[in-house]
Amino acid sequence: MSFVPLLKKILNLLAYIFLLTANVYSGLGPDKEDSPYSDSHDTYFTPASFVFAIWGVIHFLLGGLVIYQFFDRASETVVDGISWHFLCISAFSSLWVYLWQLNHLILAFITILIVFIQVSYVYRNLKLHFPSQGLNDTLWIHAPFSLYHAWVTVILFISFFAAFTPEKSDVDNNGHGGHHDKDGDKDNDNQPTILVQILVFFGLSLLASTVFGYLYKAKGDITGSIVIAWSLYGIFVAQDDPFIHWSAFSYAILSTIYISYTLFRKYIKPRSGDETAPLLG
Repeated sequence: MSFVPLLKKILNLLAYIFLLTANVYSGLGPDKEDSPYSDSHDTYFTPASFVFAIWGVIHFLLGGLVIYQFFDRASETVVDGISWHFLCISAFSSLWVYLWQLNHLILAFITILIVFIQVSYVYRNLKLHFPSQGLNDTLWIHAPFSLYHAWVTVILFISFFAAFTPEKSDVDNNGHGGHHDKDGDKDNDNQPTILVQILVFFGLSLLASTVFGYLYKAKGDITGSIVIAWSLYGIFVAQDDPFIHWSAFSYAILSTIYISYTLFRKYIKPRSGDETAPLLG
């Protein structure tokens, strides 16, 4: 094994440990009473906290990647297909966590945009030039970047709304926004403006379009589509503004129908002469 490929793999391992440590500490470190992502900088686009469990799945699969990369059958894909990009992705993802925690929200948005560009490049490069050669390739190389690409898209929208739109009012003990006046009636300070509603609807439309984009081709990325649909359901659960609430629900249902149709077409009733396509395309 030559020096440069080995160096890339070692740096990938160190980058993964650094990213994992940053994310774990941000959630479990001292004085962290709330979820670092779902409860801080709450916006009218933020999904319910259960959606953020996808981070754990991504970290688990990336952990498999940094181990699998040392096997010969994964070496070319990791060294040439992912190259130095995983190091950059990990560094900027960790920086985003740091900036998010320190309330530097515009810088956090710029940082996650860089992560999105990097992940998009790796995602596209793997799909076009390094197709899966077996189950291990699918599980430990393609799956984590498929999930990461979809998830960082969601995080990009959340960061945008945190940076450029008003933060939601503090929630009461029942999980509802706003506060009560001296007569005991809850005011409407937690209601979004029309402009915010329009921006949220536009963001939801783009997320739903991402699902259709993943599935447009015959060998579309069902895994990434499920992450987006999962996030739309989370927004539906978390947001009580009627317009946002039901818009998210409508897009989540449409996404689910399209995903189900694609799965049915590929696996339940394949067309004559067609081979079954993998989940990740």
